[in-house]
Amino acid sequence: MSRTFENLKGLSLEWTGTHYSRQGDFPDLSTHIVSYETETSCYITSPGKHLGEARYCYEPLGVRMATLIYWPEIYQGRRGVVLYAMLDFDLMMDRAVIVHNDHPLAIANGSFRLVDTPEKPRIT
Repeated sequence: MSRTFENLKGLSLEWTGTHYSRQGDFPDLSTHIVSYETETSCYITSPGKHLGEARYCYEPLGVRMATLIYWPEIYQGRRGVVLYAMLDFDLMMDRAVIVHNDHPLAIANGSFRLVDTPEKPRIT
C-alpha cells in the first residue's frame, strides 16, 4: 500500500495513460514526467524533450488520495487551461478533468509512478 506524500517538492512522477477529447488522444502526452521543482512550480518532459511548465497546487486528503491542480503556461497549444486531477496512491492511478477557458477540453485516465528526476532540458 502506497501513501500520499506531504508535498511533491523535489519529486518526479511519470504518468502513462490516455486522454479522451473531441480531437482524440494527445499522443505526445501518453507518457510524460512531471518534475516538481518547488511547492508550486513544475516542468514536464517526455524522453528528453521539454514539454512545458506549470504552476500547481497539491493537497493530500488522508493516506490514500490527493488532489492536484495544474495551471500550465501552454497546454496543447492553448493558454487558459486548468487540469484537475485526483490521485489514488493505493492503485497508483490518476484521473483528471481538463478545462480550457472554463469549458471541458478532455479527460485523462492513467497510472503514475515515482521516478528519478530527469535533467531539465534547455528550451531551444
